[in-house]
Amino acid sequence: MNNLNEKFMVRLPDGLRSRLADAADAQHTSMNTVAIQALESYLDNHIELQITLNALRAKLEGQGKLTSPA
Repeated sequence: MNNLNEKFMVRLPDGLRSRLADAADAQHTSMNTVAIQALESYLDNHIELQITLNALRAKLEGQGKLTSPA
């Protein structure tokens, strides 16, 4: 890591810190690494889902089975 990495403070709901700690221990890594991996996975999956939904919407609209919202 270099000093150019951004820092972002976040409030964790009750119990989430211990879940992060448990996952980090199980993976023999840091809580920060587990949190970064979880965020990246969420964002990557969200983008993939949006692409899939857009493709499905376009296909259904092309078949006349879905109308675009007004």
